[in-house]
Amino acid sequence: MTSPHPHSPADLALAPVLISIERNLARVRDSDDLEYALALALNDDGGWYRSAAERAERVHQLATSNVDLHGWHVTPSPDQQGLVVEHSHYRVSLMLGKRLADYVTGGAPAGGRVASATG
Repeated sequence: MTSPHPHSPADLALAPVLISIERNLARVRDSDDLEYALALALNDDGGWYRSAAERAERVHQLATSNVDLHGWHVTPSPDQQGLVVEHSHYRVSLMLGKRLADYVTGGAPAGGRVASATG
C-alpha cells in the first residue's frame, strides 16, 4: 500500500483548514453561554434555528466563518454530530464535541446555557 501524498494545493492546505475550523468551534464550545457565543459570533438569533438540521447549519456557518477553505467543502455530517470536510475523493470527519452536538440535536434550553457532561 502506498502512502498518500498531496496532489494539489488544496491537499497541502488541509491542515490549516482543519486547524482554523477547530479554533472557531473551540472558541464557542468553551464559552460559558453557548447560545450567546453563537449569536455574537454569527450576529444572529438562536430563535431562527428551530430544527436540528438548521442548528447543524448554524454550527457549520460558525465553523467556516473567516476560513479560507482552499477548495475544501464543509457540510454537516449526516448524523449531525460533526462536519465533513472533503475535496475530490478525500474526506475527513471533524467531530463537534458533546456540547455542540447536544446543541444541534436538542437546541438551547431556556436561558441559553447548553448542558454538558463536564459542567
